[in-house]
Amino acid sequence: MGSIGAGKTTFRQQLMEQDIDYAKTQSIEAFDGVIDTPGEYLEYGRLRRALQVVAYDVDTVVMMLDPTSDGNRIPPGFAISFNKPTIGIVTKIDLASPTQIAAAEEQLAQAGAERIYAVDSLSGRGFDDVREALCRT
Repeated sequence: MGSIGAGKTTFRQQLMEQDIDYAKTQSIEAFDGVIDTPGEYLEYGRLRRALQVVAYDVDTVVMMLDPTSDGNRIPPGFAISFNKPTIGIVTKIDLASPTQIAAAEEQLAQAGAERIYAVDSLSGRGFDDVREALCRT
């Protein structure tokens, strides 16, 4: 989960080693064990309950944050609303400054992420650690 434009779909495509093909996610979509959610579900408080319902059947909740965006929509302590391990992903690190990345990591920590990873979904940088954390067999 993450705000609109946070890079959730691109992240999913890189994680699953698919071709990167941007398409706006319009509804909750499941892909071979990975759930992709629209950014609106996080940005609009009344829709956040849908994220909690969807998270009921997952192994790990992933909160994503675009460090180049000024509008963080993940509330502090949000991870406690899920009874699942929660990790944080800082996306678009190829476009962000070290200061922006550090600020995004801090915001994810405040939201309750247990571990935080920084990735570039286009090049795949940072995905080895993410795959190890998420794709355990």
